[in-house]
Amino acid sequence: MRILDRYLFKEMLLTWSAVLVVLLVIMTGNVLARSLSRVSDGSIDGSILLLFVGVKSIGLLVTLIPLALYLGILLAHGRFYRDNEMAVMQACGVGWLDLLRPTIVIGLIAVLLIAVLTVFAAPWAARYEQSLKQAMRERSAVSLLTPGRFIESSDGKLVFFVRSRNARAGTFSDVFLHREAEGQPDRVDTSATARYRRDEISGDEYIELADGQTNIGSPGETEWTVTTFARQSVLRPYEDPEAPRLRTKGKTFAQLFGSDALDDRAELQWRVSLPLGALLLAMLAVPLAYTSPRQGRFGKIGIAILVYIPFANLLSLTRKWIAGGAVPPWIGLWPVHVAMLLLILWLLARRVGWRWLLSESRR
Repeated sequence: MRILDRYLFKEMLLTWSAVLVVLLVIMTGNVLARSLSRVSDGSIDGSILLLFVGVKSIGLLVTLIPLALYLGILLAHGRFYRDNEMAVMQACGVGWLDLLRPTIVIGLIAVLLIAVLTVFAAPWAARYEQSLKQAMRERSAVSLLTPGRFIESSDGKLVFFVRSRNARAGTFSDVFLHREAEGQPDRVDTSATARYRRDEISGDEYIELADGQTNIGSPGETEWTVTTFARQSVLRPYEDPEAPRLRTKGKTFAQLFGSDALDDRAELQWRVSLPLGALLLAMLAVPLAYTSPRQGRFGKIGIAILVYIPFANLLSLTRKWIAGGAVPPWIGLWPVHVAMLLLILWLLARRVGWRWLLSESRR
């Protein structure tokens, strides 16, 4: 059986890897498209775009590895049925437990990979992503002024627009600035040129407008105050100086384990359930892949997706219930896994019968 085990293991591993690469390319492309839109509106610096996408991809692997394993085993076994290899194996005395043995081995490899991701890599990636976003919010006023685009401040009270920028001279041309203040009429400043300036003592950042005009009034009213100026400085608004609160998915395993907060308990249950869910999906793919040669390799893909979607959604929904207090943390996500295990046993019994299955387990 060792030769057969190696053959089955190799085929499943290759198919799993191929499916994982395809899914990762699709999902990473989706992340890249969304990130490019954020680069265009100035919320993400183009110089760190690939780094940002790479960090996001680490979190994607946590959910893509179980799905790719599930589909990979299903496709590999589907090819065995299509090419009549499975019929030859069964004629030589290969039973269902013989098929499950290499499947469990490759499932344990997936468990190890997901455990490393959930315990170390994914929390680090979440923290690093949060630090990148915080750095973007705290970037200098110069980076806020993207030529040809309206840039809104984080509090929504300032809107900048510059037509062009002279990088060498550090100046901007045709500047538009709209400011809002609670209880006061709107203020619109326009100027021919502007310059970025930083106070070396206080660290405050200014946009210094030159040769411009200020319009003060409320939309819809006829009374406006119009003044001209030779020079005017606008202070850059600051974010809240306090450090942002660490998100739950960025916490370490030890921090989650020592916390009594429901959100942390739910996240802990989620991280534990992902490796176990991958192993169960790998085992489910073996009886679910059973097809006749006429059905072809992709005969059970539709049914497999219809089984996977409720399983994944129930895990996510139960996680939210734990965080909201609707489900006690000691119950956790275990009922979903138990239901999946019962489904696996039912599919095996449906193929070979309970008596045969019990006799195989005693071998």
